[in-house]
Amino acid sequence: MNILAYVVMKTDRAKNHLDMLNREVDAFLKEACTITAKEDIENSLYIRRTQFNAMNPVMGMLLGEFLYCLRSGLDQMAWQLALPSARNDSRKAGLICFPIFAEVKTSDDRKNLRKTLDLFPDEVARGIDALQPYKGPGSPKEHALWQLNKLCNIDKHCIIPINSRAKPIFVPHTDPPAIVRKLDDEDAVEVIVPLADKNKFYFDPNAPAEIEFGEWDSDLVIPRHALSDIYGFITRTVLPKFSRFDGPIIDRTTHRYSDPKTLYWP
Repeated sequence: MNILAYVVMKTDRAKNHLDMLNREVDAFLKEACTITAKEDIENSLYIRRTQFNAMNPVMGMLLGEFLYCLRSGLDQMAWQLALPSARNDSRKAGLICFPIFAEVKTSDDRKNLRKTLDLFPDEVARGIDALQPYKGPGSPKEHALWQLNKLCNIDKHCIIPINSRAKPIFVPHTDPPAIVRKLDDEDAVEVIVPLADKNKFYFDPNAPAEIEFGEWDSDLVIPRHALSDIYGFITRTVLPKFSRFDGPIIDRTTHRYSDPKTLYWP
């Protein structure tokens, strides 16, 4: 068995969760809001109401499971690839993980990264370091690993990181001006115009609602397709980089090769 077989199982499971999540998102977007209209004859008003519908809670659960499968898979891969001397040392074993650094600017940053990389054979450490977001060509916050780590931490410690950016509300130009009334307790918006101007609503653009992932007013709000990009980066870039380590790996401490069987979960 390849030492990364269990990690592949994790990524395969993540894909199942992502596929189910996409199906749920598609179903939600078809009915993200309900639009109704009524005529207030007595006051000569026309009222267009947009009711924003709640998302199915299963969407948040599928997102968390997708994220956890990928992130924990990286940490399990790190455990499999770590030096046997590190895994057998109780002081070091707890430090074994797949590090994800957005920046390495201070001496503490460099020390922490080095402390983790020293738990791996040199070639593995170089491979992990080369994948770090701070080494990418663009902003670290646009890097798939940083986004995965951030989303996973939000999901574990804060909130379910999924939001609906609602369908834009069309407000026609009328005289007198249209009234927009937000009904926060009902999660709805009403647009009120003179009854004589109701035909101006016929030009209402059919702009769809959107789903985004992250936390409102945070440094991470990403579009839906970014989840597939994250999955693709893990499966097409990260795993292939380490898949060749399916044989003995030298232990820097003893300068001896470890039995590859010792790299498997018991």
